[in-house]
Amino acid sequence: MTPRGPAAGWVLARSRATAIATLALLAVLVALVGLPATATAQQAATGVTLTLDTANPRVVTSDGPPQLEVGGHVANHGAVPVRDVAVRVRRGDPVTTDREIGQAIDGSGSADDDPGAAASASTPVVADLDPGADVPFTVRIPLRGSADSSLALASPGVYPLVVDVDAAPGTAPVPSRVAAARMLLPVTGVPGGPPGSAAPVPAAGGVPAVSVLWPLADRPRRLPVAPGAPALLADDSLATSFAPGGRLAGLVDALVRAAPIGSPAAASVCLEVDADLLETAADMSGGYQVRTPAGNRPGAGATAAAAWLTSVRDAARGRCVLALPYADADLLATSRGNMSDLTTAARTLGGQRTADLLGVAPFPGATVPAGGLVDERSLADLAGGGARSLVIDGATLAGGVPPGAVGRFAGEGGTPLAVVTDPLVGQALAPRPAASDGSTSPAGSGAGLATQDALGVVTLRALGADGDPATPTTTVLAPPADWAADQPEAEALLSGVSGLAGRGLVTPVDAGTLLATGADRGTTVPPVALGSGDRTAVSDQSPAVLDEIRGVRDDQRDLLAASRQDHTGAPTPSEFVEPLTGALLRSLSAAGRGDPALQRAAADDVAAQMRSLRAMVHVVQPAGSYSLGSSEAPLLLTVENQLPVAVDVTVALEPTPGVRVSPVPVRRVPAFGSVQFQVALDVGRSGQFTVDATARTPGGDPLGPTSRLLLRSTAYGTITVWLTASAAVVLVTLASLRVARRVRRARQDRRSRPRPRHATGPIPTAGRESPDGPTTDPSDGDSSTGGPGRELQSR
Repeated sequence: MTPRGPAAGWVLARSRATAIATLALLAVLVALVGLPATATAQQAATGVTLTLDTANPRVVTSDGPPQLEVGGHVANHGAVPVRDVAVRVRRGDPVTTDREIGQAIDGSGSADDDPGAAASASTPVVADLDPGADVPFTVRIPLRGSADSSLALASPGVYPLVVDVDAAPGTAPVPSRVAAARMLLPVTGVPGGPPGSAAPVPAAGGVPAVSVLWPLADRPRRLPVAPGAPALLADDSLATSFAPGGRLAGLVDALVRAAPIGSPAAASVCLEVDADLLETAADMSGGYQVRTPAGNRPGAGATAAAAWLTSVRDAARGRCVLALPYADADLLATSRGNMSDLTTAARTLGGQRTADLLGVAPFPGATVPAGGLVDERSLADLAGGGARSLVIDGATLAGGVPPGAVGRFAGEGGTPLAVVTDPLVGQALAPRPAASDGSTSPAGSGAGLATQDALGVVTLRALGADGDPATPTTTVLAPPADWAADQPEAEALLSGVSGLAGRGLVTPVDAGTLLATGADRGTTVPPVALGSGDRTAVSDQSPAVLDEIRGVRDDQRDLLAASRQDHTGAPTPSEFVEPLTGALLRSLSAAGRGDPALQRAAADDVAAQMRSLRAMVHVVQPAGSYSLGSSEAPLLLTVENQLPVAVDVTVALEPTPGVRVSPVPVRRVPAFGSVQFQVALDVGRSGQFTVDATARTPGGDPLGPTSRLLLRSTAYGTITVWLTASAAVVLVTLASLRVARRVRRARQDRRSRPRPRHATGPIPTAGRESPDGPTTDPSDGDSSTGGPGRELQSR
């Protein structure tokens, strides 16, 4: 019922007062704390970004500085100025479980919702931030003190931190949160804290172990070229990466500086090396070309590539080395495409070429599948190809990470060992999008603090917050193959591990030692099994791409079987043909995951290279036509071989009406030479016609392009000769029949004539006929009376 009169006025006034109070409360909350949804909308609307560069200390220790110093910069990428820019730091309660730390890493459980959060006072940065401006800042927050002016740390642990930027965009009346960044703060002891504020040192035998995998890999950039041609790269980005300050140079320099041989950090590190990257650096050092839209041009990184390769060789001496599959090939794709031989080739070629180029033998029989991912089929292919140990992502196993990070896949004899990486560390080192609360993370980037979250996970493992303290754990850190961390961040990770080891909180151990211990017959290794899940969502090469690559592999095997060493000292077939295996594996690199255009282009490039190689053995196209003077005249064809190996070849002619071809025997065509083939023909037609000729391997597959031959035949064919002979036989038969008939008739005529009798009187003579009747010779008898002459006439 609707109130009327004075009651209605009272209700309306009270409603207005409630609405005004509610709006005022919301304004205060926005100004003081900032709502997550509002922060996201404001950040998108204002274009204000926050980038964190430094934090000191990276791990808080009891003997360290009493305050946390965070540096970074705030930039305005929007169209309107912002006012009263300030920065503050908030922390949440320490995370103690994998679930909690996972939420803190991805931002799904931030300090906004933490009732125990502490916050520092806001530190002014700049009064006005105009569009396009970028202002640095540094804030210093006491580690101990009250919850409204310090981080109020009281005990060891891993704490989520959020750095907020508050500002008033445009004409907004009060500041609100316009940007935020999150990270983890590991604490092993509180400076100046009371007793118990430092992490206790575990008893002997109960210290967790830490192992670090150090990837040296990049996206394959070499393109297929003709034999003997200089290397051709898709771009020249490696010239920058190999140079001082570049990504790959920084990773090697960080390793040498922060983990020198003999240090605790060095004892934890095992290099993961891609042989394709080493080969690319070696090719670049001798001069190379770069493909550009305007054509190929000389590359600029020859000197940097040579220096980087030398530094890698020096850094690898005395260290554990694992060989990645060649070109970081996607072993899920090779198995899915029924190319188990390429799975084996990726592993063996990677190990052989790494040993050749580094001078250091990688751990035997071990491989690192891309992303630590395998399925049942690829696991079977690896085991069948001789793989004895694998590095596997713990998130893919049914039981997670075993306590010692080493297990053996269940099955009959020959199943490989598995070194299992910590999935939380992988999550902490991988790039992540902005969280639902609008905060961003520097993890997975080349910016500052990219490894801070990983230090937080390692510290959590060292403190034993989520496990049984009586059971030592082993944490294997596995950065992604294309790890983007710069040199300072890579050094920070190694320094953090070294610091934890120096305090007795962790024991460094490299992956090679873990594998060797697990392979010891006296060591009990727990069984592990793959968990459920469809890995094809990650390995996304299309069936058409896999079919094309499998066809190229078949052509390669066929050419290898037909090739022979030309002479002593000449290239062997393996030396010449097998490099194409590297091109095939580059086309299957895991770097192409999620990029169908790159996958298709790589497959097309290697298919074009295969066609180019096979086209170097071909039937020479004659300048004119062939004239055949007889039906069995041989056809002389020349096969040319432009390859540096001899090739066994036969010639095949396409079926042509009126032409029958005898089988052509296989002949060996020498390297850079030619051989003339004599093809026996049986031509049953005359005139001008074409025949297609192709050089083929003994297996029957075509080599070079088809040559179209123009033939002119002036000879009678078999059918024509047969018809002519048949006509001649008919003619002779008919003539013979006619002669025979004439002879027969003549004989019959002779038989039908009366034979003359011998007369006793005088021989009659012919007379003349007179008008009065016939007359006779006077010597004849009386004609009227029928004398002797009449009697003879009647007869």
